[in-house]
Amino acid sequence: MICPSVFLRRKLLLGLTACAVIGSMGGCHRAMYRQQADDDARALVEEKSCDPRWALPCFNIEMNPASRYYDQYDPVKPPMPPDDPESHDLMHCVYGKKGWAKWHKDGDRSGLENPTWQQCLDQYVTRSQSGAYVLRLEDSVRLALIHSPAYQQQLETLYLSSLDVSTERFRLDTQFFGGNSTFYNHRGPDPTGSGVGNTAGGGAGVYGGSPRSTPFGAVGDTLRTTTGVEARRRLATAGELVVGFANSFVWQFAGPDQSSAASLASFSFLQPLLRAGGRVVGLERLTLAERTLLANVRAMYRYRQGFFTQIAIGDNNGVTGPQRRGGFTGAGLEGFTGVGTGGFGGVGDATGFGGGGGNNNQGAGGGGGGTTGFAGGGAGLQNGFIGLLQQLQQMRNLQELLKAQARTRPLLEANLAAGLIDIAQVDQFRQNIETERANMLSARNQLETALDQFKIQTLGLPPHVPIELNDSLIKQFQFIDPDLGAAQDSLAQILSDLGDLGLKPAATDLEAMADRIAASRRDIEEQIGVVLNDLQKLETLDGARFRDVTPEDQQTTREEWTRLKETHKRLIDDHAETGAILSEIRAELKPDTTDKVMGDLVLLAVRLDNLVKELALVQARSRLELITVEPVELNSFDALAIARANRVDWMNNRATLVDTWRLIEFNANALESGLDIVISGDVGTTGVNPVEFTHTTGALRAGL
Repeated sequence: MICPSVFLRRKLLLGLTACAVIGSMGGCHRAMYRQQADDDARALVEEKSCDPRWALPCFNIEMNPASRYYDQYDPVKPPMPPDDPESHDLMHCVYGKKGWAKWHKDGDRSGLENPTWQQCLDQYVTRSQSGAYVLRLEDSVRLALIHSPAYQQQLETLYLSSLDVSTERFRLDTQFFGGNSTFYNHRGPDPTGSGVGNTAGGGAGVYGGSPRSTPFGAVGDTLRTTTGVEARRRLATAGELVVGFANSFVWQFAGPDQSSAASLASFSFLQPLLRAGGRVVGLERLTLAERTLLANVRAMYRYRQGFFTQIAIGDNNGVTGPQRRGGFTGAGLEGFTGVGTGGFGGVGDATGFGGGGGNNNQGAGGGGGGTTGFAGGGAGLQNGFIGLLQQLQQMRNLQELLKAQARTRPLLEANLAAGLIDIAQVDQFRQNIETERANMLSARNQLETALDQFKIQTLGLPPHVPIELNDSLIKQFQFIDPDLGAAQDSLAQILSDLGDLGLKPAATDLEAMADRIAASRRDIEEQIGVVLNDLQKLETLDGARFRDVTPEDQQTTREEWTRLKETHKRLIDDHAETGAILSEIRAELKPDTTDKVMGDLVLLAVRLDNLVKELALVQARSRLELITVEPVELNSFDALAIARANRVDWMNNRATLVDTWRLIEFNANALESGLDIVISGDVGTTGVNPVEFTHTTGALRAGL
């Protein structure tokens, strides 16, 4: 039977032990540390964005909620992603041992993709009537900034680089530590062994226990609690200062209850004088981390420029984004492993000297780009969005060529029937048509493939998203308006349908043909106005067009413009005459005049077709004259001066070279002798008063 006093004492001991355990479990939440890291990174990037030449305002790694890769779950405690079933079984039972039971405590997610990202597309991209998303160049850039994993990875690399600086700054700040150890020891009247286990878990150390203090054969209970606080400070000279305070309380319940209290204040100072000492060592990690962050901010600024050119033309000119010192902790000065790709600070490949301060990751994918330019033969070859427009225009050119050949084929077949040409010429032309049709289909397949690559590699979108290209960027290079080509196709179809009416056409059929010709006339009239607008634009370019042209060439060009205007005026008159002719044909249309009206309609359609062809030549010539290139005069010395003042990769490569040079002195420090100054001391208390310090208990040590 346990006596009441022993029961109360044990209850008190258990209460004190529980309080100590609960107190030691206190700490900050993970979400607070995450927010603190975000704030530190944002502040450091803002600090390094001190120059408008590489400033990154509003730096943030949080993804846009409209992004395909946006994570809607708590980033601190995310649910488990979909796992491989066989691999997942090993999480719950491995080597016959039961696994952790709380893997699913935060839930499970059904997929990785943001479920609402497609609904958000309509907020910043317009749709066509077919439901496809119509992309301009600026729309492509906006989509890539939101959805591209490559761009997000560059932001996150810059974020980690800023945390490297935060870590190195923390190493040189005063760091505070505190802890508590509480041990309860019960000894029976006849324990086995010699009491070696009495100090288990509480041996030597600041927060350690005590050896057995009860006589052998006696029943005893001992409670010891030790609390210590400590402050450490690394110095810029690679020295270290440590100041500590420890307080210990012991209650012994054996025979007459006893208690004791003791405190100890101590300090130690270590300063290397030769090896591992001095500012060249003490500040190198922080200096390298700070310089790397500045270089990464510049690299991110330049990466954004290369990201745009990658989207626009499929080439970022070798621009690389931010990078950390791969394979090393913090600034990259943890341990010497040679001077090749590793070592102090990563001498060699890790420094990236001469490579723009980064790896060979090209960022956003290419996606797009035709095999030929606008005119074929590889002229003006580009990739990216502009390359897609080139392929689109190339396919249109092939379509127009195929249509022109299809319009010519009936004429050749008629000449064959009349005996004017032989069958070999017709068969060869038919073969050419099939060849062009195959080329057009091949160009269409290449365009679709390039579109899929552009969506996946550049925009970060899945290939099933329907996309159409807004070709307004190359409108000025379309020498013949597509609507003018459509009018020509319409007239060709009218001529074909007139031939299908037979020798005795009905009056109603001819009336319908007259209506179609009238509709084509209206389309042609609209295109005449478009061509007139193109001719009027030539007057606005008079000064710029003739800036560096000789007087003779100026006179020749102006005469050509005059002829174009005269031709356009004549076409207007011809178009008006066709209207009068059409009115006369309608008036003559009667059941007994269908043969004559049939011939007149054919002649009128042919005349309109010739008018459209001549109008297309005037338009192509005028639009060709509208293309101007502003000359840029810049000598090599001025170009070099501008580049040295503004190119951040030049700045980074200069800094990287100096980083490599500085490592010579840093590595040479390891060859020096070891010579350290060591000073330490402590003072304790006497009696049972935990704050009664006296010099008689003090000690001071110093040495080299």
